[in-house]
Order: sequence, then C-alpha cells, then structure tokens
Amino acid sequence: MSENLKELYNKTDFIVTGGALKILTDFLNEKGVKALVVEKVNDETLNVIDAAGVVPTSLTLKNCASGFFSSGMVKDAFEIEFSKGNDEWPGVIRIRGADWEIYLLLKEVPANPEALVEDLKPCAGLIRLWRNVKTTSETEKKLSRLSYMILATKSTLASIFEPMPLQYFASFLADVLQESLFPKSVVIFKDDGKNLAVFHGKADSVPAREGFYASQILPPNPIVTKKDSPVEVVLPVAEGDWRLFCVMQWDKLPDEQTMNFLELLGNLAVRAIAINNLRQRSQQTEAHISTGEFTVLSLSNVLKVLRGADNKEKFFSLLVDIFMEQSRMQNCSIAAWDKNQKGYIIAEHRAALSKTKPDSTLLPSAGVVPENKITESVYDLAEQNPEAIFKNWGFKDCPWKETLKASSMKYIFPICDDNSLVGFVALGAGQEGKIALDRSQLASLQLIAQFAAYEFRRFA
Repeated sequence: MSENLKELYNKTDFIVTGGALKILTDFLNEKGVKALVVEKVNDETLNVIDAAGVVPTSLTLKNCASGFFSSGMVKDAFEIEFSKGNDEWPGVIRIRGADWEIYLLLKEVPANPEALVEDLKPCAGLIRLWRNVKTTSETEKKLSRLSYMILATKSTLASIFEPMPLQYFASFLADVLQESLFPKSVVIFKDDGKNLAVFHGKADSVPAREGFYASQILPPNPIVTKKDSPVEVVLPVAEGDWRLFCVMQWDKLPDEQTMNFLELLGNLAVRAIAINNLRQRSQQTEAHISTGEFTVLSLSNVLKVLRGADNKEKFFSLLVDIFMEQSRMQNCSIAAWDKNQKGYIIAEHRAALSKTKPDSTLLPSAGVVPENKITESVYDLAEQNPEAIFKNWGFKDCPWKETLKASSMKYIFPICDDNSLVGFVALGAGQEGKIALDRSQLASLQLIAQFAAYEFRRFA
C-alpha cells in the first residue's frame, strides 16, 4: 500500500510541477499532431513553453492566437475549444481557466477537430491542476512578500519621523531600501540647484542634471529610468529646497508590490522631511521667544540696578559691568560729559576684564554735542573709522585714541538725552578677539544706552 501511495505522490508531484505539459506533448506526438504550446503573457505577447514535432524559431511570438476566440468569462473549471487560424498556423486550440490561457498552434488542421478537442480534455484537466497549484504558490509568495513589506513599513514608521540631520536621514533611507527591497545597489544623489552630487553610497558616474532630474515638479512615485539589465529605478524625494534622488538597480524589473512600497516610502520620506523642517522652525521660534523674554527680564533688572546707584562712580562702574555682561566682550570704556571741565572724559575703563585707572585726559568740546550730530544708535567700527565719527561730532582729535586702539574697540554706543550727547560706550574684544554681536545683542545694548541716558541726568 505504501508503494502505491508513493507512486501516486510522485505522479501527482510530477503533474503539478509542470509535468502536465510533458503529458500533453507526449499525447500530441502519439496522435501525430505538430504544434507549438504557447502561453499568453499579455495582449501582445505569447511565450513558447513546449512543442510537439515542431522546432520553434523564437521563444516569443506576437499574439497570433487570441483573436480567433471570444473574450467572455470562463463558465466551467476550464474550457477547451478549437478555431481556424491563419496561413502559418491553420488551426488553434485554446485551453483556459479563470486567469490563464494556453494555446496549441497547429501546423495542420486535424481531420476531426471536435474529436481532438474531446481527447485533449484529460490533458487540459491536468494542466488546470498544474496552473492552480502554480497560481496558489505564486499567491503565497506574494502574501509572504506583502507580510514582509508590512513589517518593513512598521519598522520604518517607528523611526522615519525621528528628528535627524539630512545626512543621517539619507543613510537611514538607504538602509531601509537595501534591507527591504534587496537591490544590487542604492545611491542617493542630492540636487544643489545646478548639479547632482553623491549624498550617500558609491556611484560609478553622476547623472547629468537634465530631463527628469531637472524637473521643477517631481512625481511622488518611483520612475523606471532603465529597463535593460541592470534595471534602474529612481525614487525622488523632494520637499521645499531639498531634492534627493534614490537610484536603485536590480537584475530584473521590480514587481508591483516593490513599486508600491517605494511609492509609500517616498511619500513617508517627504512627510518626514516636512515635519522635521516644521519642528526645527518651531524650535527656532521658541528659542527666539525665550531669548526675547530673557532680554525683557534682563533689561528690567538693568534699569533697577542703574536706578539703585547712589553716586557717579558707582553708576559708571555698574554700567560697564552691564555692557560687558550683555555683550560678552572683554574691554569697555565709558566717556561722559563733564560740565565743570567743559568736555568729555573717560569715566570708566576696563581692559581684559580688569579695571584700570580711567584716562583723565579731557576731550575738549565747544559744548555738548547736539543730538542731530548723532546719526546712528550704534556705530560698527568694522564699517566706520572712529576718527571720522569723532570728527563728525566736532572733535578735532581724540586724546584717548591709543587707549581705544589698545582695547580693539569694535562698537560705539552713543548715550543721548533729549537734546545732546551726554556720553558714549566703546566696546571691544581684546587684541585677539573677533567677537561680533548679533542683532538681539545690539538691540539690547541700544536700549541699555537709552536707559543710561535718563540716569545720567542725576549726575550731571
């Protein structure tokens, strides 16, 4: 009994693994029927899968069979029917199921086609079994592939929206493509607006920025750019100013599931870049607001500190402390109008964070400098010569020129009351320092200078 079962298994396995075709051609040879056995690939192509008494000249034929038959639905488990053909193939027999079609291209019209069709029914039934098992196996492979794709998508979703620099994001994207779709190679190119450059991976050559690569509006789906082996597919990822091109190669054209996964991944990548850009802008805005709140609080404290000074020396010392703290610079000098001496003097001077004795030399003036001579709320000495500034204010020569030069002064902040220049603050970074103040620091220091002007009146 076991031997009979073994024999039955072997015969069944032979049939469902393609042996049904061998049985068909053996039957045709016994009947003396010369024919090509072809399979329909699409509406234009037939592939030769076997032959009986005929040597095919090509393994691919133009669709020269289906036009002789109706295109209605299959009503039974399978159908087999005969039709007259053309000069090259005078007779055609079609065997088909719900989703497959096989044709016998006959070299001669049989004497009794109906009898041949009847005799072929058992062979057709075996072919149906073979095709059903083949379809089931292919479906299982697709389902297994789909399951893997879903798992890969789940893993991708867990990380793709994490904040990361674009370079790391490109590496992550390449890893997902490599581990999920198993291409021969993955290279990511970045578009800088003029040329493409390798952003991740290794490339034998860099595509020219033309045609598809230069399109203003890129499609959200993968594009097959080369159909010959190795097949090349490009997935564009474009969001705002960022334009990336993921170029992948396979030995054969990817299936529909692969292309669908690529399209999904491309859309996710675009959304991830957009979300990260929004996150960065949000963080910058929060930082700016936080800085603004801190500045307002600091200025409020500054005003309280300056108002708390009970003498001129204390006031000037505090003002220098505040300017150096807010600017993070190492050198600061304050000049103030002295009505008794009819000129401006250095009221406080710090060099390299150490307090030094102020230069007592008087800067004579015909009078306090009028406010209309003050053209800027802050003078950047990288753009303007301090001697030209003093000359414009009406000073012939600045006796503290060497003092200011030694401190490497970079900015001058005028301190003006309602009508005149009551003093000014010169800030520097030291001999080696190259500190430049940002916009928010400059704005804060200008406000501090305005606050200081109102307090100067107490010590005029």
